[in-house]
Amino acid sequence: PAVFATKAVIGETELNKLRAKVIAEHTKVISKFVDTHESKFGQIALKKLFEAADADGNGTLDKEEVRAALLALGFNHLKDSQIEGIVSRADVDENEVIDFEEFVKATPATLRTNLVKLAKQNGDDLGFLI
Repeated sequence: PAVFATKAVIGETELNKLRAKVIAEHTKVISKFVDTHESKFGQIALKKLFEAADADGNGTLDKEEVRAALLALGFNHLKDSQIEGIVSRADVDENEVIDFEEFVKATPATLRTNLVKLAKQNGDDLGFLI
């Protein structure tokens, strides 16, 4: 890939500096996108995400619906224990399901963290991080 050619031209140290800059800028873009959650657009997006995840249409998300939604978003790196932690942190009233209010509060942090991880994984899969 082009990464090998770039490494040969600028050296590994400079390539690593460039990668760090690109990752930092990409992380800022993801964070700014997630930060729109309080805007009208962000609220619509959260509502649509919740509706898509609510497979049985009962107005709450159980652990399996959350798992399916996270996997549908491409967050395949999450282990069962991590998904359980996400559900546990979001389920403020401890009734073993996530209602829309809990979802709205918990989702931005979950998205921010996992979109960054997904982007890094995709960069690695494409050969950018070798």
